[in-house]
Amino acid sequence: MKRLVMLAVLCAFAFGMAATAASAADIKATGTYTFEAVWGDNSFDDDDQDSDFDVYQRLRTKFEFIANENLKGVLYTEVGTSTWGSTMHVGTDIDDLVTIKAGYIDFNWPGTQQNIKVGHFGVALPNAVGGSIILDDELPSAVITGPITDNVSYLLGWHRLDKSGAQNGTDDELDAVAMALPLNFDGVSVAPFILAAYAGDNYDANVTNSITWAGVSFELTMFDPFVFKADLNYGQADYENAEDQDGWYFATSAEYKGFDFMTPEAFFVYTTGDDNNVTYAGEDQMPLLAGDWAVGSFFFGGDWGIGAQSSIDADANWLGFWTLGVSLKDISFFEGLTHTVNVLYIQGTNDKDNFIAGDLTYLNEDDSLWELDLNSAYSIYDELTAYVELGWIAPDWDNDRNINDDEAWKVSTGLNYVF
Repeated sequence: MKRLVMLAVLCAFAFGMAATAASAADIKATGTYTFEAVWGDNSFDDDDQDSDFDVYQRLRTKFEFIANENLKGVLYTEVGTSTWGSTMHVGTDIDDLVTIKAGYIDFNWPGTQQNIKVGHFGVALPNAVGGSIILDDELPSAVITGPITDNVSYLLGWHRLDKSGAQNGTDDELDAVAMALPLNFDGVSVAPFILAAYAGDNYDANVTNSITWAGVSFELTMFDPFVFKADLNYGQADYENAEDQDGWYFATSAEYKGFDFMTPEAFFVYTTGDDNNVTYAGEDQMPLLAGDWAVGSFFFGGDWGIGAQSSIDADANWLGFWTLGVSLKDISFFEGLTHTVNVLYIQGTNDKDNFIAGDLTYLNEDDSLWELDLNSAYSIYDELTAYVELGWIAPDWDNDRNINDDEAWKVSTGLNYVF
């Protein structure tokens, strides 16, 4: 309760200061409040004893304290994700779920278009298909962006990934630097980037010495109404007391925007998997940091929802898969009502002799799944959307796993208020 009271006092203080000193800053509040009810089973086990029905909510509010068009401070709060009856029930508050999601200063250097952000805020590497699988999250950073020419811009960033107790009882850091060079011309955009993480001398060598990622995102619109996109990423980790790790990620998509009632899209994704003589799971896969990536809306995420049953989120821990799919997006025959249909085939790229007992998101070459989604959204108001998501996954596991091919399924419905 103390944290909730502190947050309320902070907001009240901020609004009070703005009211008494209007010249100091204008305040703009935006946010997303989401409520979701989910009935389903994403465990691939019909005999599990977990509840098949839950209700969730999450409240995100962003306050911008705007001094002028070139300077503002941002405070981004989050309440939840809360589970009705578990983290929220009779006789309790939800103060333990109140967090500061981001807080930072955002300004342009006087007389220029060079933008500087300092604080804790969201950072995403360039991406074109499904989001960044490497990094798209909030973290302590200092980032400078701006134009070089009319067609070329840049991004330079420094990020504090971790500071913790390490060898010999001392503290040391794991930091990263990022560089990107987005190129935008008529009908084509290309954005190469590099992200390099490095550890201090006393940082725990069992974790890492260094990790380097490099990649490029690509978008081709010159053949409108056809749009082609692609991402190519490579990552390599150097460990002091373990075998090194490295791997590739490739994704491409093609969509047609010539219809008024629908946008069809085909996509293909491939990530390298472990061979049969690795010393640990993930050795031949690209290392991950904190991505936010999905195709479809069930196995990999990509759903409207916020609850634990809304998706399986295989990419959260493991790569080692390929998938081929089709999405029919924004199908609309009535004003305010849209539908999306996803069909995916997913198969592992880890060697057929590899599997992890109890972990069905680590897929080998003999594991495959079919995913079918039907998602609908209705705009009650411009700011308020009701949605229904139906998801079904049929697996065909490697026989050596000795498990049943139980299906995963979900029925998800909710409200999303954006202001």
